[in-house]
Amino acid sequence: MTVLLDPTVISSAVATLCALHLLVKVVRKPDNRALRSVWLATHCFAAGLCLGLLNYGAESTRPVPDITRWTAITQHVLSMTGVYLGYSAYVWMAREHDDAARHVRRHGIGLVVALVTAVVPVVVASPEDYTAAHVADYGHAPLSSIYLAVFTGYIAVLVGCTGRLSWTWSRLADEPWIRRGLVVGTAGYALAAVYCAVRTTFIVRAVLGAPVGVKEGAVTGWLIAAAVPFMLVGITVPGWGPRLSAALRWGSMHRTHRRLHPLWLALTSANPHVRMSIGPSRLGEKWAVDNLPLRLHLRVVQIWDARRALLDHCDTADYDRALDDPRVRAKAPDVRAAFAEAAMLTAGLRRHRAGEPAPRRGPDALPALAGTADLAANVTWLRHVAAGFSG
Repeated sequence: MTVLLDPTVISSAVATLCALHLLVKVVRKPDNRALRSVWLATHCFAAGLCLGLLNYGAESTRPVPDITRWTAITQHVLSMTGVYLGYSAYVWMAREHDDAARHVRRHGIGLVVALVTAVVPVVVASPEDYTAAHVADYGHAPLSSIYLAVFTGYIAVLVGCTGRLSWTWSRLADEPWIRRGLVVGTAGYALAAVYCAVRTTFIVRAVLGAPVGVKEGAVTGWLIAAAVPFMLVGITVPGWGPRLSAALRWGSMHRTHRRLHPLWLALTSANPHVRMSIGPSRLGEKWAVDNLPLRLHLRVVQIWDARRALLDHCDTADYDRALDDPRVRAKAPDVRAAFAEAAMLTAGLRRHRAGEPAPRRGPDALPALAGTADLAANVTWLRHVAAGFSG
């Protein structure tokens, strides 16, 4: 369980899921450069983070084995490439093709320069030098510290540029899920910038002979665990967010359909002529999942029709008494009215079953219908009525 909660495991799992999600879209739109860049970026992050899992416990060996060094170098190269590709995706989305191509090409040259500047020192560093850097003893790792400083600086510049673009566009986007994705992505880039600042602080203080008393990995590990998922979820959420909204709406609709069932069943059983079937469901009326929007709409209409047919057996005295019930006296006015409506309908159904008409006080005596032409308003009202109904 502890391993599953490790920040690197969390980050690599999220990156892998995002890469798999984007695979389907890339197959459908292979010529979309922005989409392809995002997909490759997620692969770089996923592969780099998974490689990081191979280096667990390596600090217990002195000096650190060469395989650990090359694994870490590959991991950092993949991370730098992933950040570059993520930034490139934003460029492809924001600029005209030729301008974007030139911009991406210039940044590609910058990436190559940064990689060479970072990798050469760590490759020629002695085992002792690299081992010291691996355990954050940067004061005794002059060459490896250059490698990590260049890596951190490059990441800081790119996440800063990408975060600025993401935040700017988040205020311009009209589509809700695009806007949410940009805001979430911006939060991820901000956390990545904090990671870079924290790591730079550790390196500088160690080189100056004033190391921080906190273990670096204890801080930066969780920053990575938060930053990477935020960045990747932010850039992929416009693709799966609308489906999530649709699923949540369907779940809410099904829950409402189920909660209105007792009220609908009691009222329409007393007045079966108001029922209009659209065909039986294999799961029964209460748990039906097919044609759910139409079923819910019909359920609302039939409840109102049955309510209208039951009015000859309803008494406003039942309604007025329920309004003064101590259980709902402190509730909102619409909740009190719905509770009173439920009590009046319950009493009316009892009289209907017994064949007793209720005393009438004129056509205007009964409360006005609370329903409107708006289905959502009707559903909200009837859910309150159903909650207080006991017929």
